Amino acid sequence: MADIRENDITSRDEDGSASVSRLAWISSGLGLLLFLGSVGVLGYEGITRGNGPPAITAVVEAVVPAGPRWLAHIRLTNDGGKTGAKVQVEGQLMADDEALETSVAEFDYVPAGSEQKGGLFFDRDPRAHALRLRVLGYVEP
Repeated sequence: MADIRENDITSRDEDGSASVSRLAWISSGLGLLLFLGSVGVLGYEGITRGNGPPAITAVVEAVVPAGPRWLAHIRLTNDGGKTGAKVQVEGQLMADDEALETSVAEFDYVPAGSEQKGGLFFDRDPRAHALRLRVLGYVEP
């Protein structure tokens, strides 16, 4: 049988009390830094982000064929202070001042400070016309 001595399992100071290894101190310090950093980021966001309404904008990222139709990939950005729910976006293909075709999409949630992606389907090629996007509305969750 192997002889296991107490010194092989834990290290003890001269007075007999257990000592904490350097690795344990480093790990504890790193954990404390991560915790304080997280609290700092959350505090900063809470102080600097306003409580104003959602400020949602929509842009077209790309237009691709989708079978016999066309798909306009869109991205919504909420720079406001609150989340918008059931956000409705309308896309219109325009020829001069006349709307040739309209498509609507609804986004479940667009949280404050975030981006959401979706798409609008059209029968005509949006690249051949002016595509106007409008955020129609939202509800507060």
